[in-house]
Amino acid sequence: MSQYPAGTPLSHEVRVRLPLPIVIPLGALLAIGLVTFGMSRILLSVPKEIAVVIAIAIGANILIACAFIAQRPESARRSSSELAIVAAYPLVIGVVIASLGLGHGDSAGEAEHAEAAPAAAEGTAVSAANVAFSTDTIELQAKTEETIPFTNDDSAEHNISIYEDDSAQKDLFKGEIIPGGQQTTYTVPALPKGEYYFQCDVHPGMNGTVTVQ
Repeated sequence: MSQYPAGTPLSHEVRVRLPLPIVIPLGALLAIGLVTFGMSRILLSVPKEIAVVIAIAIGANILIACAFIAQRPESARRSSSELAIVAAYPLVIGVVIASLGLGHGDSAGEAEHAEAAPAAAEGTAVSAANVAFSTDTIELQAKTEETIPFTNDDSAEHNISIYEDDSAQKDLFKGEIIPGGQQTTYTVPALPKGEYYFQCDVHPGMNGTVTVQ
């Protein structure tokens, strides 16, 4: 026997129950991730000094807004939109600065990269890493004092010395041994045209050819 009275239309409405204990935390994490990513893009697009000020202002405004809500929950509920605007206005300022391109070329990300990159020097640059030179050929100009910028990216000590041949008996230049993580610029005296041999005196297996022309 039907549980509905005769003549009662049947409803086909389907109610979907969402697992709120799962959906709410996931939604909150997604929102926090999007806001954090957006803020990072803005802060990396403005000069480092301005990025610090904007980040501090946003944090302070959020704390003030939360304190106001905790002290006056009823008033804060009625003026939630105003509180949101006050808390977010430093971010809006950052968006405007980034859009106008103020301080372009001196953003926080670019400044950090510029500090990490050593200035380019004249001559044939050589580096060492994993007990190996970055090149097995060094080209120098004949009868001219040359420079060889050397960066030791290894954990071990290395140097560059130039010899007449691979017997490494007669040296033409002996470079100072450089600790790991440091760099220097060797000044090589003028050499006549020819092919010579260079190596690391600490690890002779690191070697190559010097071509002077």
